Amino acid sequence: MYGFDNLKISLDIHNEILYGELFEIQPIDDTHFLLKVDALDYSKTHLYNEEIKENFFALNVLKTGAIEEQSYFITSHDKTLLADEILENMTVTILSDNVLSVTYNDTVAQRAKELVEEIAQSFIAYTLDKKTAELSQTLGFLDTQIDEIKVVLNSAGDKLKSYQEKSETFMPMESSMTLFDTVTKKEEALKSLELQYQEVVNFKTSLKENRLNTVSLLNSGIDTNSIQSLIESFRADMLTLGEMKLQAQNIEKSITSNAQLGKLIDSLNAQKKLLAELEFNFTAGHPEVQKASTDLVEIEKDIRAFIATNVQRLEQNQALTKKKITENIAMTQSNIGSKLKVLKDDLAEKHALLQSLPEKDLTIQELKRKFTLSENIYTFLLQKKMEFQISKASTIANTQIIEDATVALNPIKPNKKLILIVGLMVGLILGILFTAIRAMLDTKIRDASIIAELTDAPLYGILPPNENKRFFDEALRSIRTNLQFVLPREKQCTTMLISSTVAGEGKTTVIAGLAKIVAQTGKKVLVMDLDLRKPRLYKELDKSNKVGMTHYLVGNLNFSDVIQPINDNLDFFAAGAVPPNPSELLMSEKFDDTINQLMEQYDYILFDTAPIGSVIDANMLLKHADILLLVVKANVAEKVYLENFNKLRVEKNIKSSGIILNQVKLVKNQGYGYGYGYGYGYGHDYGYGDTQHKEG
Repeated sequence: MYGFDNLKISLDIHNEILYGELFEIQPIDDTHFLLKVDALDYSKTHLYNEEIKENFFALNVLKTGAIEEQSYFITSHDKTLLADEILENMTVTILSDNVLSVTYNDTVAQRAKELVEEIAQSFIAYTLDKKTAELSQTLGFLDTQIDEIKVVLNSAGDKLKSYQEKSETFMPMESSMTLFDTVTKKEEALKSLELQYQEVVNFKTSLKENRLNTVSLLNSGIDTNSIQSLIESFRADMLTLGEMKLQAQNIEKSITSNAQLGKLIDSLNAQKKLLAELEFNFTAGHPEVQKASTDLVEIEKDIRAFIATNVQRLEQNQALTKKKITENIAMTQSNIGSKLKVLKDDLAEKHALLQSLPEKDLTIQELKRKFTLSENIYTFLLQKKMEFQISKASTIANTQIIEDATVALNPIKPNKKLILIVGLMVGLILGILFTAIRAMLDTKIRDASIIAELTDAPLYGILPPNENKRFFDEALRSIRTNLQFVLPREKQCTTMLISSTVAGEGKTTVIAGLAKIVAQTGKKVLVMDLDLRKPRLYKELDKSNKVGMTHYLVGNLNFSDVIQPINDNLDFFAAGAVPPNPSELLMSEKFDDTINQLMEQYDYILFDTAPIGSVIDANMLLKHADILLLVVKANVAEKVYLENFNKLRVEKNIKSSGIILNQVKLVKNQGYGYGYGYGYGYGHDYGYGDTQHKEG
C-alpha cells in the first residue's frame, strides 16, 4: 500500500476517528468506482476525477493509467502520531566525530529509502538555514540603516545646494577649513562611539536572554578578542545543554557529541533491540524477557541521572561564563562612555570656536560637513552590505551525504531462520515437558513395563482384544504354557482363582477362553461361576444359569443336576439365582465339601469370582486356590489397583499369584503380528513362594 502507478489520490480527513482506517476503491468500469469505508459503513459509487465531499472526509481519485480489476486501499495518519512512529523505527548512530548513520525500518522498502533521503536533505537544509540566519539578520539591519542614511544624505545635499545658489561662492580661510575638518572628524568619531555604546547595550540585553550576536559589535568596531573565548565557551555549553534537554525528552533517538552519553545510548538501543527480539520469541513472563526489561529500565535511569548531572553542571558553567562576559562588556561600556564624555567636551570647545567665524562661511561649512558625514556613512554601509551579500551568496552547507540511502537485499524481519530454530527448540522443550507432565499425571496402567515397576508379581501373559480371535487364542496358549512352570505338580487337581480389582476388566472373558485352551490339552477342566452377585460366565459359554451353585448349596441336588458339559473335557458349574446372602453360602461347610469333592473328579478347576477389590467373596475363596490370577485391563486400570493387590498378597500370605494384562492393542510388524505370547510370556521374573524362575 505505497503509491499507485495508475491512480493519483488526494485524501483530506476531517475527523480524527478516520486516521489509520482503510479507504477501499473497487474499480467498476473505466469511469466509475465503488468507495467503501468500513469505519463509517460507507459504500457508494463515484466517478473518477470527481471531488467527493463528505462530513468526515474529502477525496479525489484521478485516473492516470489503465485500471486493473482489483481493490486499491489508501489510508491517512495523524502527523504527530506518525512522527512518533517514525522515531520509534529510526536509529541514528554516530560513526565518528563527523559522520552520522541514519537507519529506518519499514514494511515497505521503497518508502523507507525515500524517508531516509528526505531526512538527510532536510538536515542539510536546516544546517544551511541556520548558517545563513545571522547573515540575513545583519543584511536586514544594513538595509534599514542604508535607507535611513540615504534620506539624510539627500536632505543634506539639497540644503547645501540650495544655500550655495542663494549665496555667493567663496573659498573659506584655511584655518576655518581645518577647524571644520577637525569638527567633522570628531563628530564622525562621536557617532561611531555612540553606535558602539548602543551595540554594547543591545548585546547586554541579548545576553540576559541567552542570545549572543557579536556581528554587530564587530561591525561597529568593538574589539571582542577579550571575550571571544568566553562567548565560544558559552555557545558550546548552550549547544550541549540543548542536546541534553532533547536527550531527556527522547533519549534513544537524539544524537549527542558527548562520548560517554553516546555509549550509554548505544547500550540502551542494543538493550531495546535485545528486548524486542526476546518479546518476539517469548512471552512477557519469561525470565529472560523480565531480566532484559529490568536492565533496560536501569540503563534509562543511568542515562537520565547522567543528563541531570550534566545539565546542572552546564547551567552553572553558563551562569559563571555569563557573569564574566557581563563584567567584561560592562568595562568596555565604561571605557566607551569615558571616551564619549571627553569627545563631547572637545567638540563643545570646537563648536565655540566655529561661532566666531563669519556666519556665511560657517553655514556653508556646516552644511558641507553634514553632507560629507552622511556620504561617508552611506558609502561605508554600502561596502558592508556588499561584503555580507558576497558571504551569503557563497555560503554552503557544511553537511553532505556521503552515501545515498539503499534498500536492504533481504528483509530484516521476520528472521525466518531464527524463528525456525526457536520454534524447533520450543517445540522440543514443550514436547519433553508435555511427555514428562503426562507421565507424572498418568495414573493408568499402559503396558508391561509399568506392571514391572509397581509389583514383583509375575506377568503371565498379555492379551489382545478378543475381537481378534486368532491372536487372542494364541496369547491364551502362551499363558497356559507359562502356568505349567508354576503350578504344583504333586497335586491331582490344580485350582486357579481368576479375578480383577474392579468390574469391567474382562476377567469373565479371560477365564472362559483359558478354560477352553486348557481343556484342549486333554485335561479334565471345570470352570465355576462363583460371582453369585452378578453372574455373567454363562453368557460367555452360551449356557443356562437357571440351576447352579446357589441351588446346590441350599437344596438336595446332585452334581449331575447342576454341572453342564461344554465338550468332552470341559464342564461348567453355573452360579444360579442371585441369593440374598452370597458371602454366607461361600463360607458354608457344604461349599468346602463341594470343592473337595470336585477336586477328586477334575484335573483343573477355574474359579470366576466377583472383583477382588469390591467385595469380600473373592477373598474367602483364596484358601481353595493354588494360584491367584489378576486380570488388569490396559489403559483403564489404575496404578493404585496394583498397590492394593500387593497389600492383599502380603495380608493373605498368598504364595503364588500373577497378572494377566488384557485388552492391549495390536502392534504391527512385531512377533506374530501382535507382539504378545512368547514376546512377553517369557523374559520376566516370576516369583512364587521362596523360589524364583527366570525363563527366556
